[in-house]
Amino acid sequence: MQLDNFQSQFKAVSRISWHRSLLGKIGYFLLTAVVLAFVSGALTGWIMMENGQRQDWRRQAEMNAQIATAAIRNIYSFVTVDAAPSGQIVRIRTDRLIGDDQSVLDTGFNPADVLALASLQTKQPVWLFRSIPNEHRLVSITDSDAGEGGQLLRIANAEHEQIDASNTFFTGFVEIAGAEYFTSYLPIQNNQGDLLGAVVASVGSADTLLQNRAVFYRNTLIILGLIMVVTGGAIVFVMKGLFHPVPTLIQSLKRIAEDDTGNLTPFQERGDEIGQLATAIETLRAAVVEREHLRQVRETAREMEHLAHHDPLTGLPNRTSMIKCAEAALEEMREAGKAFNLLLLDLDRFKPVNDTYGHAVGDRILVMTAERVSALLAPGDVFARLGGDEFALLQRLELSGDVEGRKLASRIIEAIEQPFSVDGRIIEIGGSIGIATAPVHAASRTALIHAADIALYASKAAGRGQFTFFEPGMDMPGGDTMKAELLRALAHKEFELHYQPIVNLSDVSVLGYEALLRWRHPEQGLILPDTFIPTAEDSGLIVEIGQWILEQACQDACGWEDGQKVAVNISAVQLHRGDIGASVRQALASTGLPPSRLELELTESVLLNRQEAEATLADIRNLGVGLALDDFGTGFSTFTYLAELPVTRIKLDRHFVSTLETNERSRAILASTINLARNLQLEVTAEGIENMTQLAWLRGVGCDAGQGYLFGKPQRQDLFFPSPSRLVSARAQ
Repeated sequence: MQLDNFQSQFKAVSRISWHRSLLGKIGYFLLTAVVLAFVSGALTGWIMMENGQRQDWRRQAEMNAQIATAAIRNIYSFVTVDAAPSGQIVRIRTDRLIGDDQSVLDTGFNPADVLALASLQTKQPVWLFRSIPNEHRLVSITDSDAGEGGQLLRIANAEHEQIDASNTFFTGFVEIAGAEYFTSYLPIQNNQGDLLGAVVASVGSADTLLQNRAVFYRNTLIILGLIMVVTGGAIVFVMKGLFHPVPTLIQSLKRIAEDDTGNLTPFQERGDEIGQLATAIETLRAAVVEREHLRQVRETAREMEHLAHHDPLTGLPNRTSMIKCAEAALEEMREAGKAFNLLLLDLDRFKPVNDTYGHAVGDRILVMTAERVSALLAPGDVFARLGGDEFALLQRLELSGDVEGRKLASRIIEAIEQPFSVDGRIIEIGGSIGIATAPVHAASRTALIHAADIALYASKAAGRGQFTFFEPGMDMPGGDTMKAELLRALAHKEFELHYQPIVNLSDVSVLGYEALLRWRHPEQGLILPDTFIPTAEDSGLIVEIGQWILEQACQDACGWEDGQKVAVNISAVQLHRGDIGASVRQALASTGLPPSRLELELTESVLLNRQEAEATLADIRNLGVGLALDDFGTGFSTFTYLAELPVTRIKLDRHFVSTLETNERSRAILASTINLARNLQLEVTAEGIENMTQLAWLRGVGCDAGQGYLFGKPQRQDLFFPSPSRLVSARAQ
């Protein structure tokens, strides 16, 4: 079969006519290119040569003027000169005519001798002219050949044809005694500016100069003609021996051999040998694409695995990784009885550093802190950054949790209190540490973290720069009762997610659901998030709660119809203190939900520190996760966010939807915002749709999606599908 294919391809090659063959096409092309190169090269060379010669003449003429002027000034002391900023002498000034009888008597030199001296130095003739004012003529007094007489000067170059007796220094062709010379013209003036005469220094006669150029032209034509003939013959000879000059396709083969299969093979559409060879190479490329794809998938998986468990700034394990390590240590403790300490570290006076010197300096401090503490760890210890300036350390114990914990905590505090040098600044901070020992103080991860957190608070309350071990009976004052309740709720899995449908307004099909957090308290019943979210954010527990929300929402969404998305709200604390990028990767990796089916909803409060949020959001967007700007239209700078942040959707605030029936301004704002989003290629969701009038109006202005009580209230996973009667009624409208 392969032999048959080869024979058929060979016959196809043999049928290609000369003018369509690779040999013919390249031969025609190269011969044409040589002719064009010869013509363009000759013209370019001639132009450059002529310009170059003209410049050389001018430079030599200016130099000769300088030399002649120097010779004259050495003899005639009453002569002065004017020079241009470049140093070029442009005028001779004297109240006496150079070369008159008195000057001969005073100096002992006649003009012919002076000009002969100048001519000897320039190796070209030099003339001295006097002006005849009434006749507007320049007549020579003498020249470098010592000839007396009345030789007339006529300026011959085009730009000075209108001048007979010039007051301006120039270089160009002039006519003297019927012969043309390229000269420098240097006027002689009195102090009142009247023209007395001129010194003219020659570069050479026009006949000599132009004759040299003509010889150059002729020789150039002969040489280039010979080159064209030889090159043409060489092309024909080489092309006959090289029927397959295909360097581009050779490079394609090399790329395939190096597993670079991302580019299609060029020239497949051609009908000659190149097209046939390109088709064969493309067949080979397609055969190895699958292997390349699998390699990239493996590399991406390794990179995502690393990013999901490490802090991008310090390189330390992140909160997710620390939680896994703590769970593993607890399991080891239960099986082998190996105790360990959990140390929570919080930097003192770090916020003023950020506020004073900026986040770049703060980031350097965090990196150096990580390096200092990491150098103090024993094998098996785990040091992690939880977010912001909060760190956690899992210390493996040999003998005593109290003794070993005190020793390590003292060394950490001492290391952090050493001044930091950042860009020439000396910065001093400190650290406070809370320590809890498992199983002495707690036997579960949540309780152990809570105990260490209470001990950390005690260290800060005692004046900072200290470490404190948890003791039974310790508790946080005041509002921390709610925090303790939240910790208990996490431990006993009292949180649950309710979902509200997001529908396509054109046909009211369900696009996805928004996940909304609820707390089912054993005594108070169902608690809405407005009651407990502020405490969760203040205490930092929102990071752990948010991680649970992400993973639970992604897990639930895996059981929905293909293509339906889940939208999850993100807290400002999660974005700025936690590693939200790692949390998202962890949730997607653990549940298997495609990134395109997850959407994060951000409010303006989340984006107050836009510079810090921008890089994190770009990283999340690169995963394929959608970003929605919630409550759009209520903030003063939301349009700026559209320009600078990688959002994919805007959610119109429910206030505008609820008032669109009675408020013309609400309708105008909604219509213009939807039009803007369409121009920016952003999707739009309207919140708070409660009746058919609102639905019909939003459909009319082209709104993509919506949610509200018209389609369904938030419900638990097992109850959250919207009422069929509502959707049918909405579709009917």
